[in-house]
Amino acid sequence: MAWHGPLNRLDDWRVEIPASYQSKSLQRFRLEMKVPGVIYADEKMLGSILADDSLEQVVNVATLPGIVGASMAMPDIHHGYGFPIGGVAAFDAADGIISPGGVGYDINCGVRLLRSDLTVDDIRSRVPQLIDQMFQNVPCGVGSEGSVRLSAEDTEQVLKKGSRWAVENGYGWSDDIDTTEDGGCIRGGEASVVSDTARKRGRSQLGTLGAGNHFLEIQMVDEIFDKKVADAFGIFGKGQIVTMIHTGSRGLGHQICTDFLEVMRRANKKYGIPLVDRELACAPASSIEGQDYFTAMKCGANYAWANRQVITHFVRQAFESVLGQSSKELG
Repeated sequence: MAWHGPLNRLDDWRVEIPASYQSKSLQRFRLEMKVPGVIYADEKMLGSILADDSLEQVVNVATLPGIVGASMAMPDIHHGYGFPIGGVAAFDAADGIISPGGVGYDINCGVRLLRSDLTVDDIRSRVPQLIDQMFQNVPCGVGSEGSVRLSAEDTEQVLKKGSRWAVENGYGWSDDIDTTEDGGCIRGGEASVVSDTARKRGRSQLGTLGAGNHFLEIQMVDEIFDKKVADAFGIFGKGQIVTMIHTGSRGLGHQICTDFLEVMRRANKKYGIPLVDRELACAPASSIEGQDYFTAMKCGANYAWANRQVITHFVRQAFESVLGQSSKELG
């Protein structure tokens, strides 16, 4: 469904959906946008963005209680679950809501870049062996399971400690914690709010990629645009080898979202929150339901950090096995 609503160009990189806009859905449910929509896109990007209904989702998010500033969308915006993928929204902690659809099924899906001191000439003849070894070390695909098997106690500690559990159990170095965003952990993860089903799904998937758009790639630096930033990350120049990991919280995070979407649907009725789209199911952030989800979300985020940390360890092992040198090459 193509977009036919109003758009005001704010500058070369942003367009605005005015808060006065009334879609047919908003008219039907007698709701209004509380803030404008702001989309970060130049004219070329905007052409593809207008082709689906993601801007309608930007509008719908703008109707939620407690939203502040604007309902925003980044250049990669596309249709999501209630909220557009690539959408950003902030809510007042006292008067706003929290929504599993806004966080998504793959809680803390993210990337990790491992720099190396290697150049393309160092590995050119060994790339096929490296790829094969990485495939062996890091399983991928729907429902993939790895070599790490967590006990019930281990699972609780992963949900609480994130990357630190992995390092404490031999999957990496202490320096990894210092170079991971937020130290690889959000404090306050408590496994008791995570269902048995979610925890069971997580016990055999640590250290795996999964499917979808997740990937594990050996990459080569082609061009440096900001030398100061590159120097800070140890990126020294063209031809340098790095490895990128893209994955998240796997089946555990998916199950947390699934479980709490049902909780939030009941909460919508309990707290009388009007919705233009049932996929926006939410609860007041300060409510019991909202706080339980927030705690469970922290657990999912911590699992994702631990997952990327374990994969980091297995990637280093692959390089060491194939190249016959210290895995310290990958930091």
